[in-house]
Amino acid sequence: MYDIEEIKRYNLNYKLLAIIICCLLAGSFSAYSQTIRGVISDKDTGKPISDFTVSDWKIKLWGVTNAKGSFELRLKKPATVGLSFSHVGYQSVYVSLGKVMNDTVIRIETKSKITALADVNVTAPLRRQVLTQSYSQTNIDEMVIEEKIAASLIDVLEEVPGITKRGEYHSPIVLRGLGGKRLLVTEDGNRRMGNFSGSFMGQGVNVYDLAKVEVIKGPASVMYGPGAITGIINMETKSPFLLSGWHGRALTSYGTNNNEKTALGSVNWADMDHAVSFSARLRDANDYSVGKGLKAENSEYHDKDMRLSYTWEGNNSLSANAESELHLGGTWGRPVGFNGTNYMRVYNPNDDTWHNAFTLKWKPETVLKRIEASVYFDKENRRQIKDSYDIGTGKLSYREDVKYSNYYGGWRCLSVLSLNKKMELNIGTDGVYYRIQSPTEYTDFFHTINIKNRVSKDAGVMLAGVFAETEYKSMDSKLKIRAGLRADYSRINEGDVHDTLQTVGRKSSVTAWNGTAGAVYEVSPNVFSSFQVARSCRMPDASEMFIVNSTSDGVVYGNPNLTPEYGLNLDAGLRGVVGFLSFDLSMFGNFLQDFISMEYWIGSGKKGINYSYYNIDRARIFGAELSIGTKWKGCLHPDNTLMYNGMFVFTQGDKLTDAPGWFSVGVPLRNIPPFNFYQDISLRRLINSASSVYVSSDVRLYITQNRIAPSADGGYVSPGYCLFGASAGYSHKGRAFDWDVKLRGDNLTDNKYRPFESLVYGMGRNVKLMLNLKF
Repeated sequence: MYDIEEIKRYNLNYKLLAIIICCLLAGSFSAYSQTIRGVISDKDTGKPISDFTVSDWKIKLWGVTNAKGSFELRLKKPATVGLSFSHVGYQSVYVSLGKVMNDTVIRIETKSKITALADVNVTAPLRRQVLTQSYSQTNIDEMVIEEKIAASLIDVLEEVPGITKRGEYHSPIVLRGLGGKRLLVTEDGNRRMGNFSGSFMGQGVNVYDLAKVEVIKGPASVMYGPGAITGIINMETKSPFLLSGWHGRALTSYGTNNNEKTALGSVNWADMDHAVSFSARLRDANDYSVGKGLKAENSEYHDKDMRLSYTWEGNNSLSANAESELHLGGTWGRPVGFNGTNYMRVYNPNDDTWHNAFTLKWKPETVLKRIEASVYFDKENRRQIKDSYDIGTGKLSYREDVKYSNYYGGWRCLSVLSLNKKMELNIGTDGVYYRIQSPTEYTDFFHTINIKNRVSKDAGVMLAGVFAETEYKSMDSKLKIRAGLRADYSRINEGDVHDTLQTVGRKSSVTAWNGTAGAVYEVSPNVFSSFQVARSCRMPDASEMFIVNSTSDGVVYGNPNLTPEYGLNLDAGLRGVVGFLSFDLSMFGNFLQDFISMEYWIGSGKKGINYSYYNIDRARIFGAELSIGTKWKGCLHPDNTLMYNGMFVFTQGDKLTDAPGWFSVGVPLRNIPPFNFYQDISLRRLINSASSVYVSSDVRLYITQNRIAPSADGGYVSPGYCLFGASAGYSHKGRAFDWDVKLRGDNLTDNKYRPFESLVYGMGRNVKLMLNLKF
């Protein structure tokens, strides 16, 4: 190194040298300050998309598109860049730029990810309601799940038009007055089942692993099997490709009413072809308080959930996914008085579920548009203890200890063919093999008698079906005609039975046909009318025929003499968007023969209210649902958005055993919810490109309804009730991590009420707080 005097001695011009040094420094600085600019737009409309997150967490790049859909990122040194583009309403995009040495300009196009199904053409400007041409569908995305601070699947679903919540924690799901084996629940398209009389209730699902929950209403037995008479609930897990590299989240929440504590953590890794995701959740709650401070005894729960998945995307047309979920359920119980008596306690010391699935998708985009194939296997163990107490002394007199154990596996394969521009054909097959056993131990403490009885060993059902459905377009695609046919074979097996009356298990086989036909007509741009008629069949399940279970309102005993149920199902609708208003009017009717109903069992001889299953020769269920909503951008301020959602639901069901015709006056069916409505209004403010805030309020009303008699001496009234709720939250997107805090209050007036068909009061005022970190 030479100093200035030394340079002068060599007769060099130091001014020229200084200029050269400055130029070299400037050149070096510019080489390490390259800019990546770009624009992201909607592929279908060509419009720019604002608030799209652009990131490369490996080298700490982060940005958000502005109102013109543009972004700008600066590199401090040369680096290999892979940009992830994500937005809650659009498909995510990943672009590898390689090693960036110069200024770079890119243009990205993506599509709305609302189009989960092929015929979704009309999207309502709402948080929840998605309007399709052919049927009523509601999508609940992860934003709504988090704002609800949901504890279980039923908490997520209770705001869907037509779905009714019958209890806290572990509640059966009722859609349009029907549930259990008539409502199909799937996860990523794979069937989920259970060993409860109400079928799958979702108590083992970590709802924060879900990207959204789709509720599709109407007969879908042709495409999805005998369990889809009233509709389908599909839980879609989050895509691990939303961000590249390592990322994750940490979440914690607390509920004041029941001391409910939740802790969740997840970590994900992804590159362009592979992705791995792992999550875990802990939940714990004590006995909840009903309105006015009273306790619901025996209503605690303790849960642990884990999920591991691996996804491979070889190219744009081929992908595969393998996932495994484990639910370790600790002690939980039915609140005292659930069956009309305070002298019985029912609790489950454990409730464990292991779910596994593998899915393969191929999109050759030829005549064969796509193939989806999947297999799954589930294993469940649950122990249920029923303690009966003596009315006079209050001492424990009798115990029934049942160890339920079941497993099932199945498959589904769907091929979609585009025969020409006007016709598309879906063909496929699916099936399931289900087995359950329930060894039972009876103990009489007064007479010191202990009896071990293997009630049903390997009882179950094997179900297999093939189906085909086609869609034909005419009148410039304004009219779409659909028709489908399905054939099912079912074999029901009681298994090995050991009791005083029977030693050989019963068996039966049933072959059934299902069919559907319908049409959709474009009345005007973005307004569609639809009509669908279907013939459906439902096989009796082994848990309905051979198993004793407890429900949210009593103990139910199986009936081995059940026969299949057949029905004619109608669904009509008018839906669309007119100006600033979106709407969905759906009307439905179900005319059922040999309807399988859970009816009060007078001769049970057991304490409290008890039920068994019976075939009713004829039953009729009909109703209507109206959903409306609107969104006002710029309300009181350019960065404000005001949104309103409303729903109104009417359902009626009648037994027609002694009636002369299908449209005669009948006797009310149980399980049919009364008229109800739900209203929600929210105001959202975008503070800047990284921060936002919201406040919302909601109200739910159920009217009084006279119920069918739970006993031989008359009926009882299901009281009406009104519940108020409110939410607020703040979100911030940072360079290192995103964070948000949310507050939710339910039943703010601390109303003491009984949910539809429940003999136990619902939860009183509950305030929940959640902190969520994403990194």
